[in-house]
Amino acid sequence: MQFSVDIKPDREGYTGRECPECEKYFKIEFGTGLDDATDCHCPYCDHVASHDEFWTKQQIEYAQSVAMNKMTGELLKGLKNLGRKPDRRALISIGFKVTGKPTRIVRYSEEQLEEKIVCDKCTLNYTIYGSFGFCPDCGIHNSRQIAQANFDLVLRMLNLSKDAEEDIRSKMIENCLEDAVLAFDGFGREHCRSTIANISFQNIARARDRLANDQNVDISSGLSASEWSFVEMQFQKRHLLAHTMGVIDQDYVDKTVTPSSMIGKKVHISQDDVMRRPGSHLSAISKTLSIGIQRI
Repeated sequence: MQFSVDIKPDREGYTGRECPECEKYFKIEFGTGLDDATDCHCPYCDHVASHDEFWTKQQIEYAQSVAMNKMTGELLKGLKNLGRKPDRRALISIGFKVTGKPTRIVRYSEEQLEEKIVCDKCTLNYTIYGSFGFCPDCGIHNSRQIAQANFDLVLRMLNLSKDAEEDIRSKMIENCLEDAVLAFDGFGREHCRSTIANISFQNIARARDRLANDQNVDISSGLSASEWSFVEMQFQKRHLLAHTMGVIDQDYVDKTVTPSSMIGKKVHISQDDVMRRPGSHLSAISKTLSIGIQRI
């Protein structure tokens, strides 16, 4: 006997997938992305195989239980038709009655995941744990897309800060600077994960030197000397916010063009300090890093 079992999407239209290699879970929205995508990429380990190999354990258990339910239902139905009552006119007569129910169907529900993504290359809708991953349809890594989305969010937050009170506006601008640096750091770490271990981009100058020495990739090549100096200063300002509550110290003075008389004072962070970075400079650096790592 053969049965066809439908695996229905969840309420948002997503269908669960499980990588046969790393066994991690993600979801995709069939009908978006590539129409002719016969293979699936795991967002986490980039294992590539037919979609028929990406069923989840819960989906397989459900499908098997549906098949068993139908099979035992048909079997019971046939046996019940054979049942008969005893013939009271006969000296000896035996009757039998078939009772019972088909085996139960094992229900399941798709999991809720953290990050919803629309691939900017093939427009597939998919969801994953964490933030970064490969597109299940076209296989492109989304690290640069996620970084740019975070930069755009920073710019939107800056626009909101314009109407806030002075102390709140100042704090929002500081938070935007930190968010922009952390977004780039996350992008850089993830983008280099397969080629360079334990690299941090919170110290942008040290990261540039390491990439140049180890991989012959210069992430500052897309900027002028003054633009790169500007980027370094903003990263140093973020370092102050994270470690000294924004108070200027000797290390900041040594690494930036700042007079020693500023030691002990609060660093000033303007809206322009933040807007120029995600709007142009960090985008240029991320593009250079993407091209460089792809070449390795």
